[in-house]
Amino acid sequence: MSTDALDFWGQVRRQRNHFFLWWFGWPVVGMVVAIGYESMVKTEAPNWLMVGLFCVWSAVWVLLARRIAQLRCPRCDHAAIGHPYFFMRHARCRHCGLSYAAV
Repeated sequence: MSTDALDFWGQVRRQRNHFFLWWFGWPVVGMVVAIGYESMVKTEAPNWLMVGLFCVWSAVWVLLARRIAQLRCPRCDHAAIGHPYFFMRHARCRHCGLSYAAV
């Protein structure tokens, strides 16, 4: 397999991992903000703060999903990944079939 393909699949793996880490990070970040706010101000975090934080988090999550969907296949130069919900062993270009399993 060419160096371009190895670099491509490495980039796909990194961006997919960022996507999932950001996704799973919301409960942790939300709790840290809520607990931190309550310990500093001695009252529960207001709904507008938590909803606003969630909206910002969601916007970044959508941007991460779009970023992975824009990756170009090194073989056919089309957008290779249709969505970020996949296991790396099943990853392949949706146009030419360049597969991660072949690496």
